Parts: sequence; C-alpha cells; structure tokens
Amino acid sequence: MEDQMSQCSVCGHERNDRDIKCPECGHFYSKIAEIIAEQEAQEEMQTFRGRCKRIFNADDSKLALQAELKLMREGLTKKGLFALFVIFVFVFALVASVL
Repeated sequence: MEDQMSQCSVCGHERNDRDIKCPECGHFYSKIAEIIAEQEAQEEMQTFRGRCKRIFNADDSKLALQAELKLMREGLTKKGLFALFVIFVFVFALVASVL
C-alpha cells in the first residue's frame, strides 16, 4: 500500500510528496482531485441550482424551502433587505398600474 502512495497511479513514476501532479504524465494526484471535487460540491450547494436540488430532494419540501429562505434572509444585511423591499414595491406599483 505504501508503494502505491509513493508512485503515480497512472504511469508508476516515483512520486514526491510536495508535487501536485506527476512530472512524467501530468496526472494530478488524488488528493488534489479530492479537494477540487469537495470545493465544487460546496460551491454547487451555494448556487441557486444547488438550493433547488436540496429542496426538491428533501422529504419535506415545504420545510426545506422554509429553511433555505431563512438561510438567505440571515445572509442579507439591512441594506440588502431594504433594496429587496424597494424592488418589490416598484414591481407591485408597475403591475398595479397596468391592471
């Protein structure tokens, strides 16, 4: 097992612990790939698409939606809340004037 950790999994070249990719074949070592995959998963969970996936995949969608809205509200400052309020009032005024 120790031999496999000290060699590249693709070409078998002797591996230096400080290297992030194999100097022979250019293959990234698994630690880096694992870290990148974790970061991509974390970033995905912070996007709108990731939030929607969590809501749709939850057993109780209503509770999941409430939890996501609460997290979004907690992340907003007072200026952000005021800006959203102004936007909603403006859109409501435009819709009401059309009707």
